[in-house]
Amino acid sequence: LLAFQGAGYVHLSKPFGENVGRALRYLVQAQDRDGCIGSRAKDKYMYDHLIGALALLEAYGMTGSVDFKEPAERALKFTLAAQNPGKGWRYTSRSGDTDTSVTAWGAMVLASARITGFDVPQSAKDGVIAWFKEVTDEYGRVGYTHRGTGKVFSTGKNESFNHHETLTAVALFSRAMLGAKDAERDPQAAQLLMRDLPSGEGADVDAYYWYYASLALFQHDVRDGRQWKTWWEALKPSILKTREKDGSWNPQLDPWGVEGGRVFVTAMNTLGWDVYSFDQE
Repeated sequence: LLAFQGAGYVHLSKPFGENVGRALRYLVQAQDRDGCIGSRAKDKYMYDHLIGALALLEAYGMTGSVDFKEPAERALKFTLAAQNPGKGWRYTSRSGDTDTSVTAWGAMVLASARITGFDVPQSAKDGVIAWFKEVTDEYGRVGYTHRGTGKVFSTGKNESFNHHETLTAVALFSRAMLGAKDAERDPQAAQLLMRDLPSGEGADVDAYYWYYASLALFQHDVRDGRQWKTWWEALKPSILKTREKDGSWNPQLDPWGVEGGRVFVTAMNTLGWDVYSFDQE
């Protein structure tokens, strides 16, 4: 759904409006009375909720349809209630611990809600910014649950893939979206991404990294463009090289395909391509 919306399609569009409409109706039906999207029986349900909330907020923002306003507002309300005070989010509501990956989706929900016209408390944005500051080291590199975490992987599933500056990209983009005023490490962070350009070769593939780094460099480098253009020149052939004939991407060739499968990997690659589309408008 985010990939469709990122390409400009809404529930009334041709030719994909029916698909978008079905997906949005599913998200609304999957929302509980507190506003949480998806089952809280799952051990990482905040991922599901935040990504679903972002889709609903984008749907309302793109269309202004009253059908999406109340579900989007309730999704935002649950997001705010689930945030660890003064920090970000992790796998469950107010879990007491925070990680950078989940918090990035929360940051996008807050940013989208603000753009859409909903009230977002300054304290919520300040908490996210404070978290990223806490886990950023003196070189601009960002950790997962604390500074200096290094490679992040799922044991027994994706250790063979190479490490990338994913979390650094996540924080760089999130700070830009939330208007952080004290982002003195951002130029260093951007340089770390430039030293880790996309490659479609074997263990280097990582659509999650490519997506966030594309967003981060586009936001960070929008006035100058040299870093963004260098990034895109490396990303374009990497995305195309790994695409299959049916238009999808093989989850076995991506480190996080073990978590989200073919739909997830295909969506992340498509969203990465959508960032380039923004540059052409």
